[in-house]
Amino acid sequence: MSHRLKQNLESLIDHYAAFCLALAVVILSLIGVGDVRMTGLVGLFLCGVGMTRNFARVDLRILLPLVLYDLAAMASSYMAYGTIVDGYGAMHAVFPVIYLLTACLDAEELRLLRRCCVLWAGGVAAAGIGRFVFRAVVSQQAGRMAGLLGNANAMGIFLVIGWFALIYCFEEDQGQGGGRFLLRMEPILLIALALTLSMGSFLAMAAGIAVLLAGKKRDASVGETFRYACRLLARASWGMGTGVLLYLAAARISVPWLCLLLPAYGVAMAACWNTFENFLKVHVRTSLMMSVLGISVAVAVMALRPSAVSTFAERLEMMESGIGYLAAAPLFGVGPFWWRILDLNDGGTYFNTWHIHNIPIHVGVEMGWFAMAMVIFLGFRALSKKKAPSLRAGTAAFLFHNLMDTSFFYLGITAFTLAAAGEPDEGGRSIGSVAVKVIFALFAGLFAYSLYRAAGGP
Repeated sequence: MSHRLKQNLESLIDHYAAFCLALAVVILSLIGVGDVRMTGLVGLFLCGVGMTRNFARVDLRILLPLVLYDLAAMASSYMAYGTIVDGYGAMHAVFPVIYLLTACLDAEELRLLRRCCVLWAGGVAAAGIGRFVFRAVVSQQAGRMAGLLGNANAMGIFLVIGWFALIYCFEEDQGQGGGRFLLRMEPILLIALALTLSMGSFLAMAAGIAVLLAGKKRDASVGETFRYACRLLARASWGMGTGVLLYLAAARISVPWLCLLLPAYGVAMAACWNTFENFLKVHVRTSLMMSVLGISVAVAVMALRPSAVSTFAERLEMMESGIGYLAAAPLFGVGPFWWRILDLNDGGTYFNTWHIHNIPIHVGVEMGWFAMAMVIFLGFRALSKKKAPSLRAGTAAFLFHNLMDTSFFYLGITAFTLAAAGEPDEGGRSIGSVAVKVIFALFAGLFAYSLYRAAGGP
């Protein structure tokens, strides 16, 4: 026992940077859109870790646009408020820091980081299901599951990205060892995802699946890709279908004890999920039939949220409103948080939200066209990278979701995507020890200054 404990402690010490990044993702996930003080503390912590590293291999076509976007965001804040701290720039500076720190990790550390992210997603999903069941049974109140992220739509896309990261980890291990253990969390993720009833996340998931299958087709025959698609959709249909049944039992049927049976069934599914995956590999026709059941699951979800169509129409109207403000201040934007005030007073529909549900448009309105151009460039570059299909699928789902929602502004979701789906070394350039330390030192100075101003300093 003491020898194993010693090995675990040595592993923790050897891979401290990966564990520190995972801890930062956990913290950022719990603070929503964040605040300057908490983000500054996390940023300083990560910069301290980064200054201990001696090498990085990073894709500058991701890192530099992230930095330039952040500079544009701070410039917008300064023009609107006379300080770089009141706005998004000081908080979003944590994104290039996370990306650069992932570029400082070796292959084994990146592997460990992704598995920590998947474990965190599984824990968030399990906690969300537990809270949903408790509310349904004890207080007999059932609604869309918001979980630890505090918002059902944010929770939905977080779980979608986690699901694609899980698929990558399972396939990287070729279904052995840790991959088989992580796969048991898949039904938990899918059940929790269904409970969010987040239509935007479901559409983002569909977009990610399309990207995943297109990537598989490049390396496999049509028949192999078809069988893979059947297994993937069968697992998704079975897991999400169970989640839909759990929601129906809680929200539509006055029999609370059913809400205890279905989670118990979900635990049994998790225990037998590897056997289920092997069954689907052998019985292709069954996997095809089960994947077709996904249509029934989709119809059931639409029936549970009949307001989804009107909500989508409202978001299109919101985007139209945002486009009308793009020409108001092309260089620096109207300023962070100002779109909502303008929307309140322009005489049109008031949408009662802080962010336009389209990230490029919102960034262009509040932070200017240059910042918007950097965000768009980042999206295209992230999709063009030659990384594993499942990682590209997670990136595609995140980007698609931000065309109709606001997950980019949830610090934990963007950080989670950078840590779980990013491959900074692919197409990257090597950066030496001195340059790495200088970059982290500069960001540390920014975070320290933001903390000083947040504490009331001049």
